[in-house]
Amino acid sequence: MKIILDDLDYKILQILAENSRLSYAEIGRQISLSQSATKERVQNLLDNGVIKQFSVEIDYEKLGYPLKVVISLKFKNDEFRRFIDDVPKFPEILSCRRVTGEFCLIAECALKDSRHLEQLIDRLITYGIPTTAIQLSEIKTKPVLNNLSK
Repeated sequence: MKIILDDLDYKILQILAENSRLSYAEIGRQISLSQSATKERVQNLLDNGVIKQFSVEIDYEKLGYPLKVVISLKFKNDEFRRFIDDVPKFPEILSCRRVTGEFCLIAECALKDSRHLEQLIDRLITYGIPTTAIQLSEIKTKPVLNNLSK
């Protein structure tokens, strides 16, 4: 079911995507809306499932994991199911996406160094064929789609 949002809802989503810790009063000031009206709109976005959760962005480099890597995996036979079950055994995997095309799955990882990468590849080989790409930098994009219905 598609949810219909107005421009204020999109502005609220953009503000929360940039900093989900802002108060309703601060969000309201930014969009010229009262605190209570802002709270009501945010609650509506939560109730309708548009906002699924509030989260934090972690600087993994400051935690000792400066190497960001994207690993594409092709699986042997039925190893995909086994890997999905075993993903919790890989704490360095930040996210996994099942994709179409040449690969079955793409994983984003945070690692300590190239030795850590080598160890991870050795563990992944038991499931399939990993192909790695080291992230050089990150390009920030708008986290919220603009109202495309205009």
